[in-house]
Amino acid sequence: MTFRLSTLFGRQRFAGNRRLFLLCLLLFILSGIFSFWSFFPADVLQRRLLQEVSRQTDLRMQGRNAAMLFPLGLGFDLTIHPPVPELNDLELTDLQVTPVWGSLFSKNQKVHLAASFAGGEISAAVALDGQVHLDARDVTLMTLQQPDMPYRVSGQLAGQLDGRDISQNMKGQAGFSLSIKNTRILGLARIGLPADLFAGMLRLEGKIVQRRVSLEKVVLTGGILELSGGGNILLGETADQSRLNLNVRLHPTATTPDSLRDLLNLTGIRPTVDGSYLLRIGGTVAMPAIR
Repeated sequence: MTFRLSTLFGRQRFAGNRRLFLLCLLLFILSGIFSFWSFFPADVLQRRLLQEVSRQTDLRMQGRNAAMLFPLGLGFDLTIHPPVPELNDLELTDLQVTPVWGSLFSKNQKVHLAASFAGGEISAAVALDGQVHLDARDVTLMTLQQPDMPYRVSGQLAGQLDGRDISQNMKGQAGFSLSIKNTRILGLARIGLPADLFAGMLRLEGKIVQRRVSLEKVVLTGGILELSGGGNILLGETADQSRLNLNVRLHPTATTPDSLRDLLNLTGIRPTVDGSYLLRIGGTVAMPAIR
């Protein structure tokens, strides 16, 4: 009996010691991870990351408030200085860069990015081979444009972009699908129209190949007129250097202002049987010309 009791107590002590050992080991691992993340030089990692991105894209950017994310990631605020003078600096707050876990053991690793941007949210997946998938939601367009732009567009943008090797030099290619709700066009007073025109819902679908934007589908509904069409935009360094080649059909509605109807009549283009106008728009983004 004595032997059996001693054996039983010995096993209980061993089990208790093992649990204590495992608990101590777990606490050691957790404290090590916490210490690593607490003292890891996040500023250094942020600086190296932005240097590499700037080298790849030729974009000027500045990061701040860097911090490590648990279990693996980097968070910071980012300012991008776009090369287009008509645009404001792009402010991304609470940007989080984390690995896509399922890609870590593949040949094409990916990282996921998410941030608050211009009153909305954006997220992206960027792969090692240059593929990019971007989602945007409720981005306020007015905050992105300089107030002295000749024409401005306001509204909330949402959409997707799938591309490869997109850079400032526009050497890559991409497909996109965008929508802008509550669209307003500002600055049209210089051509005899109301300074603020409500255009409704705008939907765009197309492709980008280097500096050429092909608009395969353009639809505008719910505003002062209805519009459909497509065409090409050749992007330059500025709005004055960006060329337009668009074909659109305009259909006046009951809310179309008389000034716009008069402008359509001044083009010399006669309306079709259904009352719509077929227009060709050329010139530049800064100074479009109707033919």
